[in-house]
Amino acid sequence: MKKIVVIILTGLIVSQVVYGQLSFSEKKQRDKALHEGIAYIILEEYEMAGVKLTESLTLDSTFAPAYLQRGRILIEWGALDDAMEDLDMAILFEPTLGEAYFYKGYILYGSDSTGADARMFDRAITNGFLDPYAYYFRGLTKIRDGLDGMAMNDFNEAIELKVDFSLAYHERAGIRRRFGDLQGAHFDYKTAIDYQPQFPLAYNNMGSVKILLGDYEGAIHDYTIALDQNPELVIALNNRGYARYYMGRTDGALQDFDAAITMNKQFPLASLNKASLLAKQNQVLPALKLLDGVLEEHPNEALLYLNRGLIRELTGDLNGACEDWNMAKELGTDEADKYIKECNNQ
Repeated sequence: MKKIVVIILTGLIVSQVVYGQLSFSEKKQRDKALHEGIAYIILEEYEMAGVKLTESLTLDSTFAPAYLQRGRILIEWGALDDAMEDLDMAILFEPTLGEAYFYKGYILYGSDSTGADARMFDRAITNGFLDPYAYYFRGLTKIRDGLDGMAMNDFNEAIELKVDFSLAYHERAGIRRRFGDLQGAHFDYKTAIDYQPQFPLAYNNMGSVKILLGDYEGAIHDYTIALDQNPELVIALNNRGYARYYMGRTDGALQDFDAAITMNKQFPLASLNKASLLAKQNQVLPALKLLDGVLEEHPNEALLYLNRGLIRELTGDLNGACEDWNMAKELGTDEADKYIKECNNQ
């Protein structure tokens, strides 16, 4: 990898000389090198692609398409700063090159809190890069910014352009679920799986929709498939435990919660669910001890305080319960209000 990057960066230094008007022969040679570079990219022979693209830029240091394609290679290598420089050069010499804006957005996505990634995807689409992934990533930024309606429009566009775009169906399903359209969400999760059968997170999320639809058996089935595909998907273990608990299968539920806790101690929801199950079985003190330990590791989890308050109330410790409910409220759980009323009536 280092050797390839050195070859490209050396070529970049050489190519900074701006030539005058190219002859027909030079243009033909420049374009030939570009097309050969793209062919090597398709074959994933990136070293040769880099050589050819640098050759193209040596002939014409203002050739935006070559900067764009070399930027793509640099992204593949993880040389993101160098990739950004090439993409900026592409835009400098061809400001309407929508694909260059897309790859800039791709680099920025998830690492920039200013919304620069969203602006890049906007510019990509505005400048004619009507690619399904451009709409998909812009949709993800809209979800992040709380703009579900606009995100829905982008995922619709992505699916219109790529009918088998399972990731777009998956994200659109999440929006439909938040909108309360459970049947629509189920359809989209199912479609995502139809196009991408190995999709454990989609199975997990479809199971959660089935729980909301009252189909607990179907949910357990989906969670089990999710775990077959990815045995380390801790959220599916927890969710299957919840569904089993609701169905009265407490042994299976405890087994799932314990497995989830062992798998990932940074996932407190499994401990919370196990504590609730223990309390239902009148094992109040073990439940309380479990939550005490989890709260030492996760002191800012509002739901842990809320539920520990309920268990403390079962032990007769109303003062401790009120402390926990007030802490849950302070951490942002409005559900605590109805319990805090009991404290005010003491």
